[in-house]
Amino acid sequence: MEKPRYIALTDISTGIEVDDRQSLIRLLLYSNEIQIEGLIAVTSCFLKNGAKKHNENIIHKIINEYGKVRHNLLAHKNDHPTSEYLDSVTFCGIDKYGKAYGNGFCEEKYNDNAGVRQIIKAADKSETPLFIGLWGGANTLAQAVWTAEREKSEADFKSFLSKLRVYSISDQDSAGKWLRDTYGDRLYYVVSPSRPDRSGSREYYKATWPGISADRNGHGSENGKDRTGGFSGADYETVSNRWIKNNIIKISSYGKLYPKTRFITEGDTPAFLGLISNGLNAPGNIEYGGWGGRYVLQKIDGEKHRIYSNSSDTVYGVDGEFHTSPQATVWRWREDFQNDFAGRMLWTSTDDFNSVNHNPVLRSEQTVVFAKPNEKVKLSVKSYDENASGMVFSWIHYPEAADNDFYIDLSGEKSSEIEITVPSKAESDIHIIFRATNGGPPPMSSYLRFIIKIKQEMLV
Repeated sequence: MEKPRYIALTDISTGIEVDDRQSLIRLLLYSNEIQIEGLIAVTSCFLKNGAKKHNENIIHKIINEYGKVRHNLLAHKNDHPTSEYLDSVTFCGIDKYGKAYGNGFCEEKYNDNAGVRQIIKAADKSETPLFIGLWGGANTLAQAVWTAEREKSEADFKSFLSKLRVYSISDQDSAGKWLRDTYGDRLYYVVSPSRPDRSGSREYYKATWPGISADRNGHGSENGKDRTGGFSGADYETVSNRWIKNNIIKISSYGKLYPKTRFITEGDTPAFLGLISNGLNAPGNIEYGGWGGRYVLQKIDGEKHRIYSNSSDTVYGVDGEFHTSPQATVWRWREDFQNDFAGRMLWTSTDDFNSVNHNPVLRSEQTVVFAKPNEKVKLSVKSYDENASGMVFSWIHYPEAADNDFYIDLSGEKSSEIEITVPSKAESDIHIIFRATNGGPPPMSSYLRFIIKIKQEMLV
């Protein structure tokens, strides 16, 4: 399967906002599964004087430490890129804050900026989608689109624009709103819109991405509608500084780079978490949900065109209560993606494959089946890592992934095969998630997503 291509635009710095460094350290551990085609230092409302050589050098420092442990990573998963390659796709974006059209973006003097040219180059090199994570401001991306429109034919620009898949960690300058207003339905854009300045941070509680770790932070919200200053239901321990110290920082020389959290842990990580190949994530169908959250195409107040934005999941929390919020679409998977992170960090410490844990290997002969209401359907996993200790299986009906108005309780199913009776009221696809988790340490999970398709003619 072809790896998703990815560019990160990051307002990385050495200041108290450490989450970009945290997210980059995690991203490089998954660089065997995500084709990194750009690491670009940019400005934001929190770093208006960023995108300097200093900020680029922070990226190079992390890449350098990654290079020192790459030989260990290769013993566990092949295809991790060299540090030389990663250095070659690292650049400074526009060094001015994107205040407004013609003021920080959409200016001819920025046409040859290295970050701008890299975005255009990466989009042009393949017909496959180019995922762009806006960890900071969008002005370098806006300049790339503005420049491409002026340099390309109408047909070529249409192709260029159609390949972009933008995921924005809210709005951190004015360029994101300009992009959405200007290119509308021609541009794939995922965001929870916010004011494009520091005051916009007061609106982050409405977004999905704080589900990564904002349980006790002002960005957290119980329902995505009220600023509750946090949320319950998730296991906070796995994002605490104590957990980070024991499972990340103390593990290897690479882990030592990981800074302790001052505000929110890895706020930018949801911008790529959904691209990791784990059997659950579906990069081409963000409405299906996955580690990075779940989003649907909709018309948002204040937006001229439809965009992909927040959608809620109802999740049973560790507190024994059900919680419904956009942020729950991320934190529902937190134990798994944090354990996966810890497992991969252990890979950096040794080239002995058998001394550390790895994800279960799952296969099925058929993950898409067709059925009609009241029909019985068998779903089975034909192959898995039988030698792993402490393997636990579970099945999950994910009703929100296909807007089901019913719920199939599969909590008692613990084998690798189940039989489901399609509900009589079923009219749309049914998503069933199989999860296998081994004993670790740390326990690591893999998934298979089964989709039961209900043909319309069967409903007549």
